[in-house]
This record gives sequence, structure tokens and C-alpha cells, in this order.
Amino acid sequence: MADSNKSTPDIVSILYNARGQYVSGEYLSQCLNISRTAVWKRINALKKEGYKIVASTKKGYCMLDSNLPYGKLAIEENLSTQIFGRSIEFYNEVDSTNNVLKKLAQEGAAEGTVVIADCQTRGRGRLGRSWLSAPGKGIWMSLLIRPELDPGNVQVLTLAASVAVAKALDRFKIPGTGIKWPNDILIRGKKVCGILTELSAEIDRIFWVIAGIGLNVNHLEFPEEIKDTATSIRIEANPDRPVDRSRLAAEIINNFEEIYNTFIEEGPEAVIAQWKDYSLTLEKKVKLISPNGEYIKGTAVDIMPDGRLVLKRDDGTLEYIMSGEISLREI
Repeated sequence: MADSNKSTPDIVSILYNARGQYVSGEYLSQCLNISRTAVWKRINALKKEGYKIVASTKKGYCMLDSNLPYGKLAIEENLSTQIFGRSIEFYNEVDSTNNVLKKLAQEGAAEGTVVIADCQTRGRGRLGRSWLSAPGKGIWMSLLIRPELDPGNVQVLTLAASVAVAKALDRFKIPGTGIKWPNDILIRGKKVCGILTELSAEIDRIFWVIAGIGLNVNHLEFPEEIKDTATSIRIEANPDRPVDRSRLAAEIINNFEEIYNTFIEEGPEAVIAQWKDYSLTLEKKVKLISPNGEYIKGTAVDIMPDGRLVLKRDDGTLEYIMSGEISLREI
């Protein structure tokens, strides 16, 4: 596991940024503050995960393929966490990472366990919708949380997960990126990420919460039925350059642990304040369909400490919404 104070780059990033040029073992050793032997061991582990790295006694190491494989070791190399990601289960294909992690949670898996898959055959979004989870394209992962919280605060954990993703996207500097309540990440009005939170709880006790994250990363096109509503980071940032999914997945995990710790130490208001920084919803006219099918129009004016959306109707009355589907399109 990476050191919690790590600020140096990882081997994958260094070799990737070298653009096919050789990087000496001595340079890698100095950058990472590890021995040449440790560098060699990490290189061999990466090669076993599928990274095409060649070695030269005189020149050092070179990454041949710019289409970076996606693997457990490369994700771990980018982690700076104490709890989340200390145990990662990585699969080439599963039905749903939430389903896999639910089973692990029921068997006693520790808080911070993360399940990641290159492909989901039955990925799920909110309200029972399916989620396209093709191999080699996105980040499909689930995080296990065992919070000592009242079940009424679970919505705030969902908001925290959306902030973790939004912060990870900051480095791409894509205009129009933000969060639609409660947890959809949009870029220029199109959905790039969805989050599905599931839990096991009693009236006054949470056994576990699973935050499932589906993020479109390297897609260059989408099926006809969703091409007008879905997008990917690569489409919006730079279609000619694939995004390193391993690094991005680690950034999300790092961010989530930081936000989660802030929540535990400072309370929900600290999470709500960060969520508001990325909000695409507040002060906007919206229309909402509640779980019971009620259709509501109004202005989104605030977020309550428990994550409820405060909606002001045109007649001035306030609605406090815990769940539902909102649209930001013109009313």
C-alpha cells in the first residue's frame, strides 16, 4: 500500500508520460524513493497485469502501448488512503460490482473494501435502470462503508460519493462539469457518471452502505438511444488521448476517504458545502417526478443537512425532497 503522505508520481504515470521513450531504473528509483530491485519487482508485477513494458540493461524501461491496461496494482500505486482501497477485488467481468460487494459485505468484509470490474453484464443505475458497462471503457466500482451513523444520513454519503467523482474530474478542466441532485455528474448537460447507493440497516443502525459508481471514461461513441444524453471524459477532454482509468479510479477513492473522514469529524454540513461548490441544480428551475409519480415544478433553493432538496414552488410553498428524478431542461 502506498504511503499516506505520497506526493511522488507512480511508475505507470512516469512511463506513460515518457511517450515511448526509455526511462532509466535509476531515475525511477530516485523518483519513487525505492531501490532499483523494488523498481524491477513493480515492473514485473505490472507486466503480469498486461502492461507492455520492455526493459533494456543500458536504457531502462519503456511502455510500448499508450492504451493503458486497467489493473489492481496500478490503482494501488496511486492510492494515498488508510482504509478505502486497502482491499481491492478486481474482476475482468461481473454482473454488477454492487452485487459482488453486497455478498462480501454479508460475509464480513472490512470497511473500505472496493470491488472494481472492467465490464459489467448487468450494471444498474438509479430507479432500476440498466447502465451500459462495456469492457475497456469506463470505471465500474463499488465501495463498502460501515458508518456509525443514523440511517437518515445515508443520503449524505451519496452526496459525498458524487463530490469525490467531481473533484477527480477537476484536473480535466472541462467547462460545464458539475452535479445534478442528488448524485449525477453531468458535462455540458450530458450524463457522464451515475451513483447507486444501497444499504442494509435497522431503524437505528446501519450495517453497511455500498456506493456504486459508474463513470464513462474512454467511450468515443454511444448507442443511438442514449447518444444525446450520455458522454465520456475522453469525448469532452481530448478524443485523441485515452484517459488512465487506474489513476482516475484511485483519485476517486482517495477523494472519497478524505470527504468521508470530514463527514465523520465535522458533520454533514461540511459535505453539503462541498457538494454546493459543484451543484448544477441550486437556483435553477427544475421539474421533479417523485417516487410516487407526483409531478412537481419549482426552483431548487437549498440542500438540507440530511441531503434533502428544498424545492420552492411558484406559489412560494416549500417541498423537502428526499428522492426523485429531476430535470434541468427548459420547462
